[in-house]
Amino acid sequence: MAGETSGGPRTLIVGGGIAGLTAATALHRRGIPVEVAERTPEFGIIGSGITIQANASAVLDALDIPLPAEDVVPIGEFHMLDPKGHSLMSGNAARIMPEPPSFNVHRADLHRLLLAAAEGVPLRPGRAVTAITPGPDGVEVEFDDGERGRWDLVVGADGARSAVRRSLLGEAGAALRYSGQTCWRFAIEAPDLVPTVTLEQWTPGKRAGAVPLARGRIYVYLVESAPEGTPGPGTNHPDIVREKFSGQHPLLDPILERLGPETPIHHGDLCEHAAVHFGAGRVLLIGDAAHAMTPNLGQGAGTAIEDAGALALLMPQHLTDLDGLAPALDARRRKRVETITRLAWRIGRMAHWTNPVAVFLRNALLHRVPDSTTDAQTREMWRPGLELAAELRDAATPAA
Repeated sequence: MAGETSGGPRTLIVGGGIAGLTAATALHRRGIPVEVAERTPEFGIIGSGITIQANASAVLDALDIPLPAEDVVPIGEFHMLDPKGHSLMSGNAARIMPEPPSFNVHRADLHRLLLAAAEGVPLRPGRAVTAITPGPDGVEVEFDDGERGRWDLVVGADGARSAVRRSLLGEAGAALRYSGQTCWRFAIEAPDLVPTVTLEQWTPGKRAGAVPLARGRIYVYLVESAPEGTPGPGTNHPDIVREKFSGQHPLLDPILERLGPETPIHHGDLCEHAAVHFGAGRVLLIGDAAHAMTPNLGQGAGTAIEDAGALALLMPQHLTDLDGLAPALDARRRKRVETITRLAWRIGRMAHWTNPVAVFLRNALLHRVPDSTTDAQTREMWRPGLELAAELRDAATPAA
């Protein structure tokens, strides 16, 4: 049976995505014996694009996980458009907060950088967790190959459909709530079509976004109101995407025409967890495993990175009280992620209104909101991540 070593509790992180690798790096550098089990055969993600806003980039910087300039594109200007292409709202991330920066990055590039940062952490690909059994002094973990192991602490970072969450909380506790919207995502290399700003257009029952990425790539997301369970075999075919979204915006049509059968297009329903949960006893949950959310604020990756930073900050305080770690993480993170999750859900619903009167009033209201108001709201959304980053830096600074 594993025991708590002189370097800290033996910790298994389940899931090698953004939350898992960030947490693994942060804990490893603090002397915690940690390893990562990932269900896929290789630690690699195709993915598309994500935004890392100032709150998350500050935490990455505090954890000494650099993101090279050649892999990222500053978010810069962003515009929300009505069906006719007129601006409803606009902003500039660099104006809102020049430092720390906010940027767009291809998920595969971010994953590669996080893998490099996790050097020295044992990585176990092709190991899917099928069951966990918490005990008073550790957690027994069973894998799909029949192998078993025991760790002092288990951190579930295995996504929205987390096996760790399901094993800990049961099917009801792992339930997802469907937003009423289904989404297609892809990244395509098209240097001549890369927009100079980030764009999102709202039309009744639909949204389309185009985001510039490094190396001449574009991240595109296309959202439609639809019954639950729409994704299925063939629903990610380029012809279907073109049929549904051609004519949405002049910028989008030439991008859609470039789609070929070899273009990876992900089609999935947008869901959130019915309840936020950071675990219990010696089983923790972080990232999407704790609080899957709709992507309407671009904070899914950001809150996962914040979770990892919070765990790294709290762990040294609970080396002799591992059972207190989950409540401490919950106290630190619950209000923060519930606020973002709730706001993201509301924005998604409002964006898909179809009633003409409601749409007219919404657009008129958004158009009248001054930039200073949206800038202040954005800075307030980022503030908790900046404060967490400052605490991480203070904790890493030796006392004089």
